[in-house]
Amino acid sequence: MHLKHIFLLLLIPLATTAVAVDNVTEYFLDTVDSGEGVWPCLFYELNYNTDITFAERAKWYELDEDESYWREGIGPFSIDQNKFFVTQWQSTVHPILIRRHFTLTAEDLLKIEIGVVNMEYSYDEDPTFWLNGTRIVAASGWNDDNYATFRFPNARKKLLVEGDNVLCVSLKQGAGGGHIDYGLSVTYDSQSTAISTPEEETEGCDLYNLLGQQLSGNTRHQGVVITQGKKIFCK
Repeated sequence: MHLKHIFLLLLIPLATTAVAVDNVTEYFLDTVDSGEGVWPCLFYELNYNTDITFAERAKWYELDEDESYWREGIGPFSIDQNKFFVTQWQSTVHPILIRRHFTLTAEDLLKIEIGVVNMEYSYDEDPTFWLNGTRIVAASGWNDDNYATFRFPNARKKLLVEGDNVLCVSLKQGAGGGHIDYGLSVTYDSQSTAISTPEEETEGCDLYNLLGQQLSGNTRHQGVVITQGKKIFCK
């Protein structure tokens, strides 16, 4: 057989077993641009920028913070009616603390495990973000109408828990304008969450889907086998 024909035969199985990627983005916390737009929160206005340091010593960003003295509000916050304005924030006078709660299910955590988690944020000025009591990112200055993106490394993804979560931010008082809009999302391959059983089963291995969920099924191969979107660990 001609060498070219052999090469073409080797390519045929690769083309027929390819699995299409169907990426889906879900928002745990919306921004203005992500769909819902406005967002509920709790907030507290301080007197001076130095008060942020005292608030951090009191761990205002913890999940179990006493919220009885916090004000209910609707974000985004801004001093300018033409920029992210929903709730007016006198940013030239007061620093601000904001707490946003959200709930995650076990299914959400599986999506987070296999997917990409991003926080998008537009700010003015000097924000510091905390997730469930852990500082995750801080920035200096402002980014006008633009959005910065913080992609969660795997270590930070583990901060997200089933049930109640809180994503907090502090911003300093500045001489010019001020605003804040931020949200949290996960992008994942929806096909990876489907649980199915292979058509042929033999003895010798455990079968898992891409979420790490164990399925029934066996194969004669040893090692790791990927077939029909499933990862098979063979003994």
